[in-house]
Amino acid sequence: MTLVVDLKHSFSFLLFLFLVSCSGELKVFNFKGDAFGTFYDVKVITTEDKVEDIKLKIKDAINVMNDCCSTYLTNSLVSSKRDNRSIVTFSDESKNIFNKVIDLSTSANRMTEGFILFDNFDYFNAVAKGYAVDLISNKFLNLNLRNFFINIGGEIRIQGQKINKFWKIGIEYPDENKKEIFKVIEPKQNMSIATSGNYKNPGHIVGLESKPLEENILSVSVIDIESTGAADALATGLYALNDMTIIQEKLDKFDIPAFIIFKNKNNEILSVESIKWKELLQ
Repeated sequence: MTLVVDLKHSFSFLLFLFLVSCSGELKVFNFKGDAFGTFYDVKVITTEDKVEDIKLKIKDAINVMNDCCSTYLTNSLVSSKRDNRSIVTFSDESKNIFNKVIDLSTSANRMTEGFILFDNFDYFNAVAKGYAVDLISNKFLNLNLRNFFINIGGEIRIQGQKINKFWKIGIEYPDENKKEIFKVIEPKQNMSIATSGNYKNPGHIVGLESKPLEENILSVSVIDIESTGAADALATGLYALNDMTIIQEKLDKFDIPAFIIFKNKNNEILSVESIKWKELLQ
């Protein structure tokens, strides 16, 4: 009888260990949805017990970014400033994000001198998506998550690995009617990549003279090791220059890691990688 009881206890203990092991198994969890007028696609290597926390962090980040930076919501901080209304009631987090986005854009514009910096706050979204990626990334790190892939409308942050494999990033063919990947990269370190172009939303980026840009520069992708917001601002500024010669001068002068897709005089679609881009992807 004693032997039977011991066996039952042993079986129960083994069953408990099996259940704990299963619930603690590392898997790729995918979270998708809509935000900021575009999509988000988040992949996290984690365990089942952290899924609800992750969903909450994504939701919190989207809400605070909308509260701060939406140019479409009339009750956002940006809209309030644009309409000369008080911002006293906004949270410190929203105000800090607002100031950070301004700083990132100002820094990028010093280098590129490519776009009108927040004329009536119309272009605030040029950096807000990228910074939203950074915000989610920081929230994940605070949850002790170290392996994830965050993509908000083409602004991307990769951290760690996808279960013993490097994350892969596809740079889209710059044509809304051509659903293809132009180039695939496989970074071997943590980094952010942002891409700017008018092919998905014609006319949303304009140059210094407030005129629609020509279509010879199709897209500009920029790498930043630390910040998606910084990459986003720099990609927008470079794209708005609208001149391959001037863009190349900026890449050389500031050692910018960038990948440009453009049309030549014969209407051929070509691409060029800066020296720093190649170095970071070795």
